[in-house]
Amino acid sequence: MVAPELRLDRAAMTGVLRAADPSARNLLAFPAQSNFSGVQHGLDLVDEAHEAGWDVLVDAAAFAPTNRLDVAETRPDFVAFSFYKIFGFPTGVGCLLMRRDRLDALQRPWFAGGTITIASVGGDGHYLHLDEAAFEDGTVDYLNLPAVGSGLQHIERVGRESIHRRVRCLTSWLLAALTGLRHSNGRAVVQVHGPVDTPARGGPVPVGMRARDGRPVDDRRVEELANRVNISLRTGCFCNPGAGEVAHHLSAESMRKWFTSDEPMTYLELRERLFAEHGLLVAAIRISVGVATTFVDGYRFMCFMQGFVDKSVDDIGRVEFASENCRIVRDAA
Repeated sequence: MVAPELRLDRAAMTGVLRAADPSARNLLAFPAQSNFSGVQHGLDLVDEAHEAGWDVLVDAAAFAPTNRLDVAETRPDFVAFSFYKIFGFPTGVGCLLMRRDRLDALQRPWFAGGTITIASVGGDGHYLHLDEAAFEDGTVDYLNLPAVGSGLQHIERVGRESIHRRVRCLTSWLLAALTGLRHSNGRAVVQVHGPVDTPARGGPVPVGMRARDGRPVDDRRVEELANRVNISLRTGCFCNPGAGEVAHHLSAESMRKWFTSDEPMTYLELRERLFAEHGLLVAAIRISVGVATTFVDGYRFMCFMQGFVDKSVDDIGRVEFASENCRIVRDAA
């Protein structure tokens, strides 16, 4: 990825694809849409990888909720989906689509209940099922699975194209409003990590915030204050350390040294040390636009953001609760 838009370096990717050993089984896995920046990577990458002899897995978890993915046209070997991200319930249920002629390429060295035909302790062996059942992790979540059918019917009733168009329009308005937010001294209140327009991008909008003197505003404090007015934000790195490192211009050398100790380092310790060394808050605030988002939601959020204009870090205050797993809990008082 290349900052500031965090788009894929296609020339570098082409070099990687062409440099691989053609006699080996090579697998390219990439997200159709970044869960961090909302950037949508070109699906023509599938054809390029196939021409170079690679199998391809497309992670469509962030893409599918607001975009149509035609697997017959794109023809990836594997596609991962999250039903939770598409319609919000149930959690923990997704699927892996695969071409049947690629099934034999998958090797699973372990098994769970329901994935085998027979197994023996004394004989030290087992046989996996010869179909997709071999890749299930134990008993299927049969109590929640009926919700998947209802959720897909709901999405079809709303209309995939309508969802896509609505999310694009709301995201465009939100990006314009955020980038136009200024302190009276002209400093930007918000820095968007990723594209500030809508071509080839989705609904997630990750931002960093600055006080009137240019100092970074703690993302955890912003989430804490948002919780108090019933606005739900996601903060942290969103399980995307690579994208976050590129967004914050952190080199491999600057990160590698934190992994030389035998003792594990917590996320909060890393935050504090990187801030002391680089003056960086290695986190972001993510605003996500999706099927349930309305213009009123966006307007209320921008009213909330107006409250940070011309405020200092001291005015905004310090985070009142920060746990080791970097989640924020609203203060009971």
